[in-house]
Amino acid sequence: MNQTELNKVMNFYIRHYDEIRRREDYKWEAAAAWQAAAPMKAASFPEALRAGLKKAGNLLDSGYYYPKTALFMMLSRDPEAVEYMFEDLFCEKDDVYDRIAVFMMKAGALRKKWFTQEELPGDDQDEHAVSVYLSFEMPEKYYIYKYSVFRAAAILLDHSYVPRRKDARNLPEYFSFCEQVRKEVLASGELLRLEQPRREAFPGVDPEYRLLTEDILICAATYYAKPELFEESGTAEKAEQFRLVPVKKELPLEAVPFYDPVEIARYEEQLREAALRFIVSQERLRVREYRLPARKQPEALGTGRARGEGYDILSFDRRGEEVFISVKATAGPESEAFRVTEAERRKSTSDPEHYRLYRVYGFSMEEGNGRYSVHRGDLSPFCLNPERYLVMF
Repeated sequence: MNQTELNKVMNFYIRHYDEIRRREDYKWEAAAAWQAAAPMKAASFPEALRAGLKKAGNLLDSGYYYPKTALFMMLSRDPEAVEYMFEDLFCEKDDVYDRIAVFMMKAGALRKKWFTQEELPGDDQDEHAVSVYLSFEMPEKYYIYKYSVFRAAAILLDHSYVPRRKDARNLPEYFSFCEQVRKEVLASGELLRLEQPRREAFPGVDPEYRLLTEDILICAATYYAKPELFEESGTAEKAEQFRLVPVKKELPLEAVPFYDPVEIARYEEQLREAALRFIVSQERLRVREYRLPARKQPEALGTGRARGEGYDILSFDRRGEEVFISVKATAGPESEAFRVTEAERRKSTSDPEHYRLYRVYGFSMEEGNGRYSVHRGDLSPFCLNPERYLVMF
């Protein structure tokens, strides 16, 4: 392992400890909820399991990955079978990798027994989900495994083993990798001093600093490569409600004196790029409050990709779902005309729930800021005044 690079990651983590902790504390909160519910000791296992995983959030259900939802569906049909699965998983007399494999196999069989493919396409009880359960129940012994974090951190730190999809060696190699990193964590007096208040806030949740070790690896895989996430300070400005009503008008076709299309195009592109930087900064400040996983950070698309995709910025809402933002900027008033592309209209029509138009106005390129209002949903009502036509043969 590259010790020099690991030291840089740890120093970065220490330097941004408060911000990273605020983003990642949800794991400690989730583990504390499991300990409070104590499913394996509770009188009613189903109720306790639901309470124990209540705060798991993005650790288990995220995007098209839904192990908690699938688990609860199976729990509602056959609670006794699910309880036996967890009892076997936590039986320490057997090899942990065998227990994980058996849990995954039984989950698959249970899904097929009670549900059709349409009702429950997959159970998603993979190595990551099962490692979450193990870590919650025995935090002094197990780590939470995540392939993408392992691979990115292993490459960055020149680890001797770089994981590949579906390789049986991944999980034992990850645990070994974590142990190497944990030794360095335990040797850092400054890091342990910073961590002490969290240990007091969540007693018993991370007795051996394994969650903290995972945080270092998450930092290596994500935050360390994106220092710009920590450059914005303060809070996002409150977006105004978009109140304008589009109207249909005759297009003025008169010649404009001294019209230089090259200069106009250059100015519009500069205005667009500056406004995009402004909105990306605002979105990062906004998303920071949602405490989403590190990989879910707003980013601007390149010009070519934006034209094809139909939006300028990929952001996220409180639930961690993707939000597609089209930015229309002007130095003038909010009511100044703007253009909507066909790609933007189609994207907004296909997914109106997650589509946003940010109308940036009174924007100063020198100061890099302005005001903005937000329209949610379909852009078709704005497309009343066609300016040009594509002739196809």
